[in-house]
Amino acid sequence: MKKYYILTLLFLANLCLGGVYAWSIFVPELVKNYGYNTAQTQLVFGSTICCVTLVMLFTGKLENKLGPRIMLMISSVIMFSSYFTGSFSGTNFIILLIGCGILSGVAIGFGYLSVLAVSMRWFEDRKGFACGMVVAGYGLGAVLLSFIAQILLNRGWDVMRIFRFVGFVFGVVIFICAMIITNPANTHKEKIAATLKYSEIFRKKRFFILAGATGLGTFSGLMFLGNLKPIAIFLGYDSFVALMAIWIISMSNALGRMVGGVAYDRFKTMSIKTILIAITIISLLLLAGDIDKIMFLLMVITVGLSYGWLISNIPAQVSEEYGHQNFGMIFPMVFIGHGMTALFAAPLAGFIYDRYHTYRPAMILAAGIAFMCFVVFSLAYPTKKCI
Repeated sequence: MKKYYILTLLFLANLCLGGVYAWSIFVPELVKNYGYNTAQTQLVFGSTICCVTLVMLFTGKLENKLGPRIMLMISSVIMFSSYFTGSFSGTNFIILLIGCGILSGVAIGFGYLSVLAVSMRWFEDRKGFACGMVVAGYGLGAVLLSFIAQILLNRGWDVMRIFRFVGFVFGVVIFICAMIITNPANTHKEKIAATLKYSEIFRKKRFFILAGATGLGTFSGLMFLGNLKPIAIFLGYDSFVALMAIWIISMSNALGRMVGGVAYDRFKTMSIKTILIAITIISLLLLAGDIDKIMFLLMVITVGLSYGWLISNIPAQVSEEYGHQNFGMIFPMVFIGHGMTALFAAPLAGFIYDRYHTYRPAMILAAGIAFMCFVVFSLAYPTKKCI
């Protein structure tokens, strides 16, 4: 039973780490009360995701040396510091960027891979189940944070005060989990030597196809995750519908991560992924028009599902193409495509809104980029496997 107890703690820790996806709940308040433009608020979100991917380049090896407990303790301290720093930003964008953006991303980077690694060690024979559970916690983090934040906003709390509250609660919860989480007693630290050199990786176009597809495929999801509440308000919906949209995209993101991994193991075909991308393209084009709130929420589901599905499939694809022994070296580099996209997707949509007072061109642009992803998948995996 101990392993299920540990799995529950890992789920809770990831629930806190995944709160980043609720960022859009704060955007209207930051714009209205502190004079930020939408692009600035989205650069904060984008820098968080980017820093997560960059930190992951070395946290895998560091976790092997320090162990999950110390890694999560570091994560908890940085998580507290991030929101606490951001809470004193006021109208100073640089402090907000450093606190809620960069430091938050570093905190998540230290914790996320550690949580995944420990879950698989406790469930050697059910790794898919363990990863699905903890990754679902990460995806559902936005539901928790957006729910808490909206209640506090309705009670008149200032957004800076909420940052301090969130930093304290998340920091404490992650720290408590870290104190209890441990590796199984029979864990053996094996040294797995990579069979490829960096020069060999960069000479093959397959690496760039994977990294590029990761960036193109996650563009629309990142754009919506960062801007969802202001998008809902722009379309004329109230704060309750906006909150529901955040919950729905978070849950569909979590569902896509859980189901996507299982589907990849079972089918390994291109058809499911291409269908999801095609539906996402249609959804984005419909969102660029006039739709009612029911259709709006349905379209949000497809965007979140496709995003989560792709995120869960990329690790499996890298492991299969390059081998388990090269996974730790190659996956973080492939995932940089996701991080680099984060610096542009949400901020670009915010810039378009600031300039033209509409999100419709951003949705059309996202549909075009999703189509490019569709083409890349089709050319790279014409009859066999999907990402």
